Amino acid sequence: MTGLTDTDIRLSDEWQLTQAADGDAPLCSGLECLYQNIILEALTQPGDLFYDLTFGWGLYDFIQSEDDDLTRLEIAQRARVGLQKREVILPESIEINVDFEDDAFVLSCKFQFTEEETARALTVIISAVDVEVKAA
Repeated sequence: MTGLTDTDIRLSDEWQLTQAADGDAPLCSGLECLYQNIILEALTQPGDLFYDLTFGWGLYDFIQSEDDDLTRLEIAQRARVGLQKREVILPESIEINVDFEDDAFVLSCKFQFTEEETARALTVIISAVDVEVKAA
């Protein structure tokens, strides 16, 4: 799991590798790296990362799921557990909401890093065919 002192390759808005004008890969570090890592974890299934089999929220499990209270609760719980395991997130700042719009689950997550004054947000769309993250 990424920490405050880690550095990673910066990904595009579509979560693909990027390239700087000089041909090198641009980097991100600190809280931006950590935020990027949280988004990648939301898009990952547990077991997909060979060196950390617990990394991932497992949201692909809910593709084509029926909208009911139990499904919404399970989606919210996976997001909450994923965020709570990060020591740099204030546990009391975590807000999770799950809606169902246009045949897709909309998972809204809000949280605050201990190093920041304002909250961060991300939205995960779990449609019938894909899981997509929109960073705010």
